[in-house]
Amino acid sequence: MYIVIKKFRSDAVEKTIENARTAFLPVVSKLPGFVDYHVIKSGDDIIVSVLLFNSKEEADASIAVSSQFVKDNDLGSLYQLQELIAGEVVVKG
Repeated sequence: MYIVIKKFRSDAVEKTIENARTAFLPVVSKLPGFVDYHVIKSGDDIIVSVLLFNSKEEADASIAVSSQFVKDNDLGSLYQLQELIAGEVVVKG
């Protein structure tokens, strides 16, 4: 399995979380290899998203889909990507 972790900064955290729940989740959950998606509220202006896919190729494709989703929906002003970490899950409990 492969994981994609993204850290975002937002001045509108609640609006960003609602967008993730109602707009992005329906899109990403239909991608091939999708396993799970979580959004974590970490402080007043930080949000972390965690996406899990079956393969590296599927995880990589989700990164491209996510970037296009932000562009297509003009969300660049709502939240800004601060960090992206992606890799193979090597220990699972």
